Amino acid sequence: MTPGKDEPKTGAESQAGSRYKDVEYLQFKPSPAVRWTMAALGILSWPLIVPLALFSRLSDIIFRTCAEALSLVPYFPGVILRHEFYRFALKRCGRNVVIEFGAVFLYRASTVGNNVLIGRYSIVHEYDIGNYVLIGERCTLLSGSRQHRHERRDLPMALQGGERRRIRIADDCWIGSHSVIMDDIGAGSIVAAASVVNRPVEPATIVAGAPAQLIRARSSG
Repeated sequence: MTPGKDEPKTGAESQAGSRYKDVEYLQFKPSPAVRWTMAALGILSWPLIVPLALFSRLSDIIFRTCAEALSLVPYFPGVILRHEFYRFALKRCGRNVVIEFGAVFLYRASTVGNNVLIGRYSIVHEYDIGNYVLIGERCTLLSGSRQHRHERRDLPMALQGGERRRIRIADDCWIGSHSVIMDDIGAGSIVAAASVVNRPVEPATIVAGAPAQLIRARSSG
């Protein structure tokens, strides 16, 4: 007897219904039609986006204002407009880069490789991001761990200034959602969700926690 619409499923049936299913990420295997369509729509955006990107090079304030405004454009056509804007506004932004709703770059000197996904509401400071990098939702990519000086007690921390440096996320990395990154990530590494990275991550490793600790090396198979 099979359960009716209002009959509860058995434990085995509930478990079977919650099994993982294979997912194809079409961003990284687009059909020729999708590639050509995205390219054509990107070119059509140039009369708006190119002057905006060139104007944003005048100052960090203008750049951030434009970046934040474009971050609020919904997924489509937002992914196209954001990619075209950063192609002309950043130091470098490669092919097939999807920057989702609410995600923002704060510094024009950043670079992005090819085939990159930056999840919703992520914040990127001054970074060099490699190829085939996956950045989850609501990640904060800080320019190091010295955002605010705090040595003096006679002066508020807000008045002591701070320091920043370029951080590199190498090729083929996966940064889990809600992570905070403050140091370099080696190629082929995984940062588990909600981790805080405050020291370099070795290549081909998995780290997790706050602060992030080595879980294991990735297998070579």
